[in-house]
Amino acid sequence: MTERQWTLPAALGLGSGPELVAFVGGGGKTSLLFALAAALPGRVVITTTTRIFAAQMRLAPAVVYADDLSPLGQLLDAQGRCLVVGHVDGEKARGVSPDLPARLLARSDVDAVLVEADGARMRPVKAPAAHEPVIPPEATLVVPVAGLDALEGPIDQVAHRAELVRRMTNGEPESIPSPPGRGLGRGSPGEEWLTAAGLARLLTHPEGGLKGAPDGARVVPFLNKVESAERLSAARTVARLMLRQRRVERVVLGAARTAQPVAEVWRRVTAVVLAAGESRRMGRNKLLLPWGETTVLGQTLANVRASAVHDVVVVTGHEHEQVEMIVRQQGPLVEEDGSLAAASIHLVHNNDYANGMLTSVQAAVRALPPTSEAILVVLGDQPMVGPETLDPLLTAYAATSAGLVAPTFGGRRGNPVLIDRRYFAELLALPADAAPRALLARHPDDLLTVPVASDAVLHDLDLPEQYARFRPEEIERG
Repeated sequence: MTERQWTLPAALGLGSGPELVAFVGGGGKTSLLFALAAALPGRVVITTTTRIFAAQMRLAPAVVYADDLSPLGQLLDAQGRCLVVGHVDGEKARGVSPDLPARLLARSDVDAVLVEADGARMRPVKAPAAHEPVIPPEATLVVPVAGLDALEGPIDQVAHRAELVRRMTNGEPESIPSPPGRGLGRGSPGEEWLTAAGLARLLTHPEGGLKGAPDGARVVPFLNKVESAERLSAARTVARLMLRQRRVERVVLGAARTAQPVAEVWRRVTAVVLAAGESRRMGRNKLLLPWGETTVLGQTLANVRASAVHDVVVVTGHEHEQVEMIVRQQGPLVEEDGSLAAASIHLVHNNDYANGMLTSVQAAVRALPPTSEAILVVLGDQPMVGPETLDPLLTAYAATSAGLVAPTFGGRRGNPVLIDRRYFAELLALPADAAPRALLARHPDDLLTVPVASDAVLHDLDLPEQYARFRPEEIERG
């Protein structure tokens, strides 16, 4: 398939229905707001519940004042977008009352309303004051925004209300590193710099990026100014951390002022490790066989947990007690929110395992929470597939809107396969004698293949001779 770049509305999860979107934080809210307004179809009202500079007002094709909305409908028909503000004081226009955005959205000639809900004095990050943000209670989506340049200077220089930022980000574990490079990490003695973990905490703190977010609103942070490989690496770390906050639906990485404002969209991907089979061709349970200092299944789980997956579901069946013992040796089954430790592990037992691999995948899908956006189907007998092979699949899924992702080596397609939630219903409807790859055959236009550096994606351990060939001891002798 041709890789499909994310549009800004799709990245934020905006559909065809009416939306009231509130932007909070720092690091380019206004640029992002106007970029989204330009990308949305239909008639879009831009407004603010705080203040907006006159220079920013000139970004709008038309302006209407809140005390006289009579020209709005005609201007929307002509321009598609219109800015609504309060009266102008010098170089700034006042914001509108918090109840006005919902009333605007209720009009038949308005399809979406975008609201700038606080100010940041041009800083990459901020902590809201007691009176901020002013988010309309009817907001359907809240977008906390931060610039990645927040990691490139002392907190006093990059943050609006630096003392409050310190309070919210205090106590971040030093074991969680920021990517190497200038400015990404701690500064000189006496200076406090935000780490990636600190930025994630700020944006998901109930008194930070989540402050005032209505209970019914979705939350999708936008990490802005991702304009270099170094910033992209840092942004991925921040995104992984933020996704451990249940209110965060997804995290968008990009640069609002560029022609392609979205670089990647990170969502929760659950690795489904298939560990239910009977290993009939091996003659004994292959998952329990030694593999270096662990077992075949133990190494597979270690590889998966070292990757960027959000969490792991291990599906058991045959000899489930022995399999579960190996799983528990991996450590705590559920990690605390906000930690960059290995992905949490959950166990699902498949009573129907004798009827084929697909039944295990289906059992895992039925057990998934609605927050899981995709599954990465991992064969339990592929301990040779390491995180250096898994992570490119997850990155490819983040970088495009493809619903199916598979690795290739030498032009041959292998495992594991990533399947987006849009195909879960179809997956559950497949007959027991089918395999997940049936979806790939049905939807070739939505399949993204990713060339990888290792042929391990082509091999599993069905036969004794395969185990003898690939086990680490044999490789070392070879």
